[in-house]
Amino acid sequence: MIGPLSRGIGRTSAFGPGAATAPPAVANPKTAPGRRVAFFGHDLAEPTVRKRVDAIREAGWSVVVYAFERARPGGAATPREADDAVPLGRTVDRNYASRLPRLALGILRALRRGPDLRAADVIYVRNLDMALVAWTSSRLAGSRARLVYEVLDIQRLMVRPDAPGRIARTVERWLLRRSALLVVSAPDFIDRYFRPVQGFTGAWHLLENKVMGHRLGEVADRLDRTRAAEPPWVIGWFGTLRCRRSLTLLAAIADALGDSVRIVLAGRLSEEDIAPHMLAETLDGRANMAFRGPYANPRDLPEIYSGIHFSWAVDYLDDGLNSDWLLPNRLYEGGLCGALTLARASTATGRYAVAEGLGWAFPEPLADSVTAFLRTLTPAVYAQRHARLLVCDLATFVDVGGMRDLLVRVD
Repeated sequence: MIGPLSRGIGRTSAFGPGAATAPPAVANPKTAPGRRVAFFGHDLAEPTVRKRVDAIREAGWSVVVYAFERARPGGAATPREADDAVPLGRTVDRNYASRLPRLALGILRALRRGPDLRAADVIYVRNLDMALVAWTSSRLAGSRARLVYEVLDIQRLMVRPDAPGRIARTVERWLLRRSALLVVSAPDFIDRYFRPVQGFTGAWHLLENKVMGHRLGEVADRLDRTRAAEPPWVIGWFGTLRCRRSLTLLAAIADALGDSVRIVLAGRLSEEDIAPHMLAETLDGRANMAFRGPYANPRDLPEIYSGIHFSWAVDYLDDGLNSDWLLPNRLYEGGLCGALTLARASTATGRYAVAEGLGWAFPEPLADSVTAFLRTLTPAVYAQRHARLLVCDLATFVDVGGMRDLLVRVD
């Protein structure tokens, strides 16, 4: 079982220019009485939106959530807290032309809670769409709250060389000049996009996709980080499953290694990227591959990671761009739950996994490299690397106080 939660959670996050050392964390959430955040999210049911909202509340700030909804397979209901959630309507993934009129309606719906917008001390927004909705509605309502702009992924639109891409980058530069703080989940977003492409020189904050410390108590007593260091080697691919090429690669590894490997998938299938029939066809006839379906995060992490030797942290969705720059949730969740990382060489995820001793990074062709590795992997080598994982500082995987540190910077 995992050790005491107080062990090693004192490390502060990295900060951007002008902040050689992080400002002191707020020791007690009560040090921010009456402080208010208006949070604008693209999808109220999206786990990272809920994660941020919960972290703001844990930091002692009150939150009113202004959020759109996305259609869910099977008509799943969107969770909502009636007294502090303002529904802005329903939008669709990636169809920007269809989304613009709905964003305009969202502004009108946000203005119905004009007094809350005026009372907010900080406007916290996720992605460019929501930044436009938040800026417009808050200014029309008479708010002068400081804007925090968070970017978890550099969307394809933002790097396109055509007119829509240039327009999107121009709008983003306009918003960046009006933001008090830019929040990113990986340093490469600054080094590879915001500085060289957008010419950004403002204040920024690194808020990694770690497991939130205030939620750790829900799972700590059920985490078993021990592993039987022997085949069949079990690879888990968890989270939002978007990368079609990963599915193909994992199937190839399953075919090549047969009974000496098992592949377990769990999470939400992104049907815009992987059609349900494609997943079904991939699993059909492969007894060493299985899909467990959706899970609750972090509640179900101990169960889905139980017995998993490796966390698949490979992404090709935006190869050469966002996929090479990001540091995904599964990198931290896997480490916390005792699974070593399998990643691509020459990516931020691969460099991080190797530098921190969290796993291995492989060159192309990836299926061949991973297959050869697993064929020759000995229990002793696995046990040695796994032992290194278990002694990592828990702050490598768990965020305690990161949101409080962030809000201190803009308060």
